[in-house]
Amino acid sequence: MLPAENRLRDNKDFRRAYARGRSYPAPIAVLYVSKRTGEEADAIPARRIGFVVSKKQGNAVVRNRIKRRLRETMRLHIDDLRDGAYDLIFVARSRAKEASWSEIQACVEDLLRRGGVLKQYAPTVQAVPTNSEHIPESRL
Repeated sequence: MLPAENRLRDNKDFRRAYARGRSYPAPIAVLYVSKRTGEEADAIPARRIGFVVSKKQGNAVVRNRIKRRLRETMRLHIDDLRDGAYDLIFVARSRAKEASWSEIQACVEDLLRRGGVLKQYAPTVQAVPTNSEHIPESRL
């Protein structure tokens, strides 16, 4: 289970993430990523994650199974996420019902990579060498 500070629960927070965030679709789920700034980021500096499964997916047993699998995948990746104040929402699609565990893991990892929230895929700034740091090829 995700730690309490990493859970997105309030309806207003979900609506804000849908309105301000960017979406990344995949066959199994859609990821919404919304960066929080200003007072929102100061009030809750941690990243928060929410899960949405429509009643169209099936009864409560089916919906809860989908959410459990998505939550477990995120629990395994929580340490791989960049630090910062942002919200992630996973919206399960109809294919999530039949997807295998490995398909769900691959899909979530792909969505996190495309969303730019994984540490290893975070954009990095490379230092540009100054004239004093540059050694000409002929001197090597």
